[in-house]
Amino acid sequence: MHSSSTSYLIETFGLTKFFGEQCVVHNLNLQVPSGTIFGFLGPNGAGKSTTIKLILDLLRPTFGKIKIFGLDSILYHREIMTRIGYQPEKPILYENLNAFSFLKYMARLYGFSPKDAYERAKNALEFVNLGRKAFTVIKNLSAGQKQRLALAQAIINDPELLILDEPTSNLDPLGRIEIMDKIKELVKEKNMTVFISSHILPEIERVCDYVAVINNGRLVLQGKISDLVKNVKDTLYMLTVSDPGILKPELEKLEYVKEITLQDNTFYISIDIDNVELLWKDVPKLVSSLNLVLREFKSVRSPLEKSFLDALGVKDVGGHIIL
Repeated sequence: MHSSSTSYLIETFGLTKFFGEQCVVHNLNLQVPSGTIFGFLGPNGAGKSTTIKLILDLLRPTFGKIKIFGLDSILYHREIMTRIGYQPEKPILYENLNAFSFLKYMARLYGFSPKDAYERAKNALEFVNLGRKAFTVIKNLSAGQKQRLALAQAIINDPELLILDEPTSNLDPLGRIEIMDKIKELVKEKNMTVFISSHILPEIERVCDYVAVINNGRLVLQGKISDLVKNVKDTLYMLTVSDPGILKPELEKLEYVKEITLQDNTFYISIDIDNVELLWKDVPKLVSSLNLVLREFKSVRSPLEKSFLDALGVKDVGGHIIL
Protein backbone atom coordinates (compact mmCIF):
# COMPACT_ATOMS: atom_id res chain seq x y z
CA MET A 1 0.00 0.00 0.00
CA HIS A 2 1.29 3.46 -0.87
CA SER A 3 1.52 5.92 1.96
CA SER A 4 1.07 9.64 1.82
CA SER A 5 4.19 11.77 1.72
CA THR A 6 2.21 14.71 3.09
CA SER A 7 0.16 15.39 6.19
CA TYR A 8 -2.81 16.20 3.94
CA LEU A 9 -5.13 13.36 3.03
CA ILE A 10 -6.73 15.38 0.23
CA GLU A 11 -4.87 18.13 -1.58
CA THR A 12 -5.97 19.97 -4.70
CA PHE A 13 -3.69 22.13 -6.84
CA GLY A 14 -5.26 24.90 -8.95
CA LEU A 15 -8.36 22.72 -9.38
CA THR A 16 -10.57 24.22 -12.09
CA LYS A 17 -13.69 22.90 -13.82
CA PHE A 18 -15.51 24.43 -16.78
CA PHE A 19 -18.87 23.27 -18.12
CA GLY A 20 -18.85 24.88 -21.57
CA GLU A 21 -18.16 28.57 -20.95
CA GLN A 22 -19.16 28.42 -17.30
CA CYS A 23 -16.40 28.10 -14.68
CA VAL A 24 -17.92 26.19 -11.74
CA VAL A 25 -14.72 25.57 -9.74
CA HIS A 26 -11.88 28.08 -10.02
CA ASN A 27 -8.24 27.58 -8.99
CA LEU A 28 -9.12 25.64 -5.82
CA ASN A 29 -6.29 24.71 -3.43
CA LEU A 30 -7.85 22.55 -0.72
CA GLN A 31 -5.84 21.00 2.10
CA VAL A 32 -7.58 18.36 4.21
CA PRO A 33 -5.44 17.16 7.16
CA SER A 34 -5.44 13.46 8.03
CA GLY A 35 -7.56 12.24 10.97
CA THR A 36 -9.85 15.28 11.07
CA ILE A 37 -13.48 16.11 10.40
CA PHE A 38 -13.27 18.67 7.62
CA GLY A 39 -16.26 20.88 6.85
CA PHE A 40 -16.71 22.04 3.27
CA LEU A 41 -19.06 25.02 3.34
CA GLY A 42 -20.68 27.37 0.90
CA PRO A 43 -24.04 28.67 -0.29
CA ASN A 44 -26.14 26.46 -2.56
CA GLY A 45 -24.61 26.50 -6.04
CA ALA A 46 -21.12 27.43 -4.76
CA GLY A 47 -19.50 24.39 -6.44
CA LYS A 48 -19.35 22.00 -3.47
CA SER A 49 -20.87 18.94 -5.16
CA THR A 50 -18.83 19.50 -8.34
CA THR A 51 -15.63 19.61 -6.24
CA ILE A 52 -16.60 16.31 -4.57
CA LYS A 53 -17.22 14.69 -7.96
CA LEU A 54 -13.77 15.87 -9.08
CA ILE A 55 -12.17 14.42 -5.93
CA LEU A 56 -13.94 11.09 -6.59
CA ASP A 57 -12.89 11.14 -10.27
CA LEU A 58 -16.54 11.13 -11.33
CA LEU A 59 -15.65 14.29 -13.24
CA ARG A 60 -12.25 15.19 -14.70
CA PRO A 61 -10.71 18.62 -14.00
CA THR A 62 -10.32 21.12 -16.84
CA PHE A 63 -7.09 22.27 -15.16
CA GLY A 64 -5.21 21.38 -11.99
CA LYS A 65 -4.71 18.13 -10.14
CA ILE A 66 -5.78 16.25 -7.01
CA LYS A 67 -3.81 14.09 -4.62
CA ILE A 68 -5.52 11.67 -2.21
CA PHE A 69 -3.40 9.70 0.28
CA GLY A 70 -0.49 11.44 -1.48
CA LEU A 71 -1.39 9.70 -4.77
CA ASP A 72 -2.48 11.21 -8.06
CA SER A 73 -6.28 10.80 -8.12
CA ILE A 74 -6.39 9.80 -11.79
CA LEU A 75 -3.31 7.56 -12.02
CA TYR A 76 -4.15 5.65 -8.84
CA HIS A 77 -7.94 5.85 -9.17
CA ARG A 78 -8.69 2.17 -8.46
CA GLU A 79 -6.49 1.89 -5.39
CA ILE A 80 -7.80 5.17 -3.95
CA MET A 81 -11.45 4.16 -4.44
CA THR A 82 -11.03 1.00 -2.34
CA ARG A 83 -10.00 3.22 0.58
CA ILE A 84 -12.88 5.72 0.29
CA GLY A 85 -16.53 5.71 1.39
CA TYR A 86 -18.99 8.11 -0.24
CA GLN A 87 -22.52 9.24 0.52
CA PRO A 88 -23.98 11.43 -2.24
CA GLU A 89 -26.43 14.25 -1.53
CA LYS A 90 -29.21 12.32 -3.29
CA PRO A 91 -28.42 8.63 -2.71
CA ILE A 92 -29.61 6.15 -5.33
CA LEU A 93 -30.47 2.87 -3.65
CA TYR A 94 -31.82 -0.43 -5.01
CA GLU A 95 -35.46 0.23 -4.11
CA ASN A 96 -36.65 -3.38 -4.51
CA LEU A 97 -34.07 -4.92 -2.16
CA ASN A 98 -34.42 -4.90 1.59
CA ALA A 99 -31.90 -2.85 3.59
CA PHE A 100 -29.88 -5.86 4.76
CA SER A 101 -29.60 -7.47 1.30
CA PHE A 102 -28.55 -4.13 -0.21
CA LEU A 103 -25.70 -3.69 2.30
CA LYS A 104 -24.55 -7.31 1.86
CA TYR A 105 -24.48 -6.74 -1.90
CA MET A 106 -22.45 -3.53 -1.49
CA ALA A 107 -19.94 -5.34 0.76
CA ARG A 108 -19.61 -8.14 -1.82
CA LEU A 109 -18.84 -5.52 -4.50
CA TYR A 110 -15.87 -4.49 -2.35
CA GLY A 111 -14.68 -8.09 -2.52
CA PHE A 112 -15.64 -9.28 0.98
CA SER A 113 -16.57 -12.94 1.45
CA PRO A 114 -20.28 -13.81 1.98
CA LYS A 115 -19.58 -14.34 5.71
CA ASP A 116 -17.77 -11.00 6.09
CA ALA A 117 -20.40 -9.21 4.00
CA TYR A 118 -23.11 -10.57 6.33
CA GLU A 119 -21.27 -9.28 9.43
CA ARG A 120 -20.49 -5.90 7.88
CA ALA A 121 -24.11 -5.38 6.78
CA LYS A 122 -25.39 -6.28 10.26
CA ASN A 123 -22.90 -3.97 12.02
CA ALA A 124 -23.50 -1.06 9.64
CA LEU A 125 -27.30 -1.29 10.14
CA GLU A 126 -26.86 -1.29 13.90
CA PHE A 127 -24.46 1.64 13.72
CA VAL A 128 -27.01 3.87 11.93
CA ASN A 129 -29.87 2.60 14.14
CA LEU A 130 -31.70 0.81 11.32
CA GLY A 131 -31.52 -2.70 12.82
CA ARG A 132 -35.30 -2.94 13.10
CA LYS A 133 -35.67 -2.05 9.43
CA ALA A 134 -33.18 -4.71 8.22
CA PHE A 135 -35.79 -6.62 6.20
CA THR A 136 -37.87 -3.65 5.08
CA VAL A 137 -37.86 -3.14 1.31
CA ILE A 138 -35.97 0.10 0.62
CA LYS A 139 -38.82 1.76 -1.29
CA ASN A 140 -40.92 1.47 1.91
CA LEU A 141 -38.36 3.33 4.04
CA SER A 142 -38.87 7.01 4.92
CA ALA A 143 -36.57 9.67 3.39
CA GLY A 144 -34.66 9.91 6.67
CA GLN A 145 -34.23 6.12 6.89
CA LYS A 146 -32.90 6.06 3.32
CA GLN A 147 -30.39 8.75 4.32
CA ARG A 148 -29.20 6.55 7.22
CA LEU A 149 -28.95 3.55 4.90
CA ALA A 150 -26.81 5.60 2.52
CA LEU A 151 -24.43 6.33 5.41
CA ALA A 152 -24.33 2.62 6.30
CA GLN A 153 -23.39 1.86 2.67
CA ALA A 154 -20.65 4.53 2.77
CA ILE A 155 -18.92 2.92 5.78
CA ILE A 156 -19.40 -0.74 4.75
CA ASN A 157 -15.73 -1.03 3.67
CA ASP A 158 -14.26 0.69 6.79
CA PRO A 159 -12.86 3.51 4.64
CA GLU A 160 -9.84 5.61 5.59
CA LEU A 161 -11.58 8.60 4.02
CA LEU A 162 -15.34 9.17 4.26
CA ILE A 163 -16.86 11.79 1.94
CA LEU A 164 -20.36 12.96 2.83
CA ASP A 165 -22.38 15.35 0.67
CA GLU A 166 -25.13 16.97 2.79
CA PRO A 167 -25.41 13.86 5.03
CA THR A 168 -28.25 15.16 7.21
CA SER A 169 -30.70 16.30 4.52
CA ASN A 170 -34.12 14.66 5.04
CA LEU A 171 -33.42 14.08 8.75
CA ASP A 172 -35.38 15.64 11.60
CA PRO A 173 -33.44 17.76 14.17
CA LEU A 174 -32.88 14.79 16.50
CA GLY A 175 -31.73 12.61 13.60
CA ARG A 176 -29.29 15.33 12.52
CA ILE A 177 -27.66 15.46 15.96
CA GLU A 178 -27.50 11.67 16.14
CA ILE A 179 -25.86 11.24 12.72
CA MET A 180 -23.31 13.99 13.40
CA ASP A 181 -22.45 12.31 16.72
CA LYS A 182 -22.01 9.00 14.84
CA ILE A 183 -19.59 10.74 12.48
CA LYS A 184 -17.54 11.96 15.46
CA GLU A 185 -17.55 8.37 16.76
CA LEU A 186 -16.13 7.06 13.46
CA VAL A 187 -13.20 9.46 13.59
CA LYS A 188 -12.45 8.68 17.22
CA GLU A 189 -12.79 4.88 17.06
CA LYS A 190 -11.56 4.13 13.54
CA ASN A 191 -9.18 7.04 12.97
CA MET A 192 -11.12 7.94 9.83
CA THR A 193 -10.83 11.26 8.02
CA VAL A 194 -14.28 12.69 7.24
CA PHE A 195 -14.96 15.33 4.58
CA ILE A 196 -18.45 16.82 5.01
CA SER A 197 -20.06 19.16 2.52
CA SER A 198 -22.88 21.19 4.04
CA HIS A 199 -24.58 24.56 4.12
CA ILE A 200 -25.76 24.10 7.73
CA LEU A 201 -23.17 26.06 9.69
CA PRO A 202 -24.09 25.19 13.31
CA GLU A 203 -23.87 21.49 12.44
CA ILE A 204 -20.38 21.87 10.98
CA GLU A 205 -19.28 24.03 13.90
CA ARG A 206 -20.32 21.33 16.36
CA VAL A 207 -18.29 18.47 14.88
CA CYS A 208 -15.55 19.84 12.60
CA ASP A 209 -11.93 20.71 13.38
CA TYR A 210 -11.17 22.36 10.04
CA VAL A 211 -13.28 24.14 7.43
CA ALA A 212 -13.01 25.49 3.91
CA VAL A 213 -15.54 27.95 2.52
CA ILE A 214 -16.17 28.35 -1.19
CA ASN A 215 -18.31 30.86 -3.01
CA ASN A 216 -18.85 30.96 -6.78
CA GLY A 217 -16.32 28.13 -7.10
CA ARG A 218 -13.54 30.09 -5.36
CA LEU A 219 -11.92 29.35 -2.01
CA VAL A 220 -12.61 32.27 0.34
CA LEU A 221 -11.60 30.80 3.70
CA GLN A 222 -9.70 27.73 4.91
CA GLY A 223 -8.12 26.58 8.14
CA LYS A 224 -8.55 25.30 11.67
CA ILE A 225 -11.80 26.59 13.19
CA SER A 226 -10.07 27.68 16.40
CA ASP A 227 -7.65 29.83 14.35
CA LEU A 228 -10.31 31.29 12.05
CA VAL A 229 -12.54 32.53 14.87
CA LYS A 230 -9.60 34.36 16.52
CA ASN A 231 -9.93 36.99 13.79
CA VAL A 232 -13.56 37.73 14.68
CA LYS A 233 -13.65 41.06 16.51
CA ASP A 234 -17.36 41.81 16.81
CA THR A 235 -20.56 39.91 17.46
CA LEU A 236 -24.31 40.45 17.13
CA TYR A 237 -26.99 40.17 19.83
CA MET A 238 -30.76 40.15 19.57
CA LEU A 239 -32.93 41.84 22.21
CA THR A 240 -36.72 42.06 22.49
CA VAL A 241 -38.48 44.07 25.23
CA SER A 242 -42.04 45.23 25.93
CA ASP A 243 -41.42 48.85 24.80
CA PRO A 244 -38.34 49.27 22.57
CA GLY A 245 -38.91 53.04 22.15
CA ILE A 246 -38.09 53.68 25.81
CA LEU A 247 -34.99 51.46 25.81
CA LYS A 248 -33.38 52.71 22.56
CA PRO A 249 -31.89 56.00 23.88
CA GLU A 250 -30.48 54.15 26.90
CA LEU A 251 -28.80 51.50 24.74
CA GLU A 252 -27.29 54.23 22.57
CA LYS A 253 -25.53 55.62 25.66
CA LEU A 254 -23.51 52.40 26.08
CA GLU A 255 -20.05 53.35 24.80
CA TYR A 256 -19.04 49.86 23.68
CA VAL A 257 -22.09 49.38 21.41
CA LYS A 258 -20.97 49.75 17.78
CA GLU A 259 -24.35 49.73 16.04
CA ILE A 260 -28.01 49.31 16.95
CA THR A 261 -30.68 48.33 14.44
CA LEU A 262 -34.35 48.18 15.40
CA GLN A 263 -36.31 45.83 13.16
CA ASP A 264 -39.84 44.48 13.80
CA ASN A 265 -39.62 45.69 17.43
CA THR A 266 -36.40 43.71 17.92
CA PHE A 267 -33.00 45.25 18.59
CA TYR A 268 -29.90 43.90 16.84
CA ILE A 269 -26.85 45.12 18.77
CA SER A 270 -23.37 44.90 17.29
CA ILE A 271 -20.56 44.99 19.87
CA ASP A 272 -16.88 44.22 20.19
CA ILE A 273 -16.48 40.55 21.15
CA ASP A 274 -14.48 41.54 24.26
CA ASN A 275 -17.48 43.42 25.69
CA VAL A 276 -19.97 40.55 25.68
CA GLU A 277 -19.93 40.25 29.50
CA LEU A 278 -20.58 43.99 29.91
CA LEU A 279 -23.64 43.74 27.65
CA TRP A 280 -24.98 40.78 29.62
CA LYS A 281 -24.55 42.78 32.83
CA ASP A 282 -25.98 46.09 31.54
CA VAL A 283 -29.04 44.98 29.56
CA PRO A 284 -30.98 43.32 32.44
CA LYS A 285 -30.17 46.33 34.68
CA LEU A 286 -31.45 48.81 32.08
CA VAL A 287 -34.59 46.80 31.36
CA SER A 288 -35.35 46.49 35.07
CA SER A 289 -34.70 50.19 35.86
CA LEU A 290 -37.12 51.21 33.05
CA ASN A 291 -39.70 48.70 34.34
CA LEU A 292 -39.82 46.85 30.99
CA VAL A 293 -40.39 43.15 30.29
CA LEU A 294 -37.37 41.30 28.87
CA ARG A 295 -38.76 38.91 26.25
CA GLU A 296 -35.65 37.66 24.46
CA PHE A 297 -31.91 38.28 24.67
CA LYS A 298 -29.47 36.06 22.81
CA SER A 299 -26.45 35.86 20.54
CA VAL A 300 -27.39 35.84 16.85
CA ARG A 301 -24.10 34.77 15.30
CA SER A 302 -21.47 32.35 16.50
CA PRO A 303 -17.85 33.41 15.79
CA LEU A 304 -17.65 30.87 12.93
CA GLU A 305 -20.84 32.21 11.35
CA LYS A 306 -19.40 35.71 11.59
CA SER A 307 -16.11 34.71 9.90
CA PHE A 308 -18.13 32.79 7.27
CA LEU A 309 -20.19 35.91 6.47
CA ASP A 310 -17.09 38.12 6.44
CA ALA A 311 -15.37 35.70 4.04
CA LEU A 312 -18.37 35.79 1.70
CA GLY A 313 -18.42 39.60 1.89
CA VAL A 314 -21.94 39.45 3.27
CA LYS A 315 -23.33 42.41 5.20
CA ASP A 316 -24.96 41.32 8.43
CA VAL A 317 -27.88 43.64 9.13
CA GLY A 318 -30.52 43.06 11.77
CA GLY A 319 -29.80 39.38 12.02
CA HIS A 320 -30.66 38.77 8.36
CA ILE A 321 -28.08 37.57 5.87
CA ILE A 322 -27.90 39.72 2.74
CA LEU A 323 -26.13 37.82 -0.06
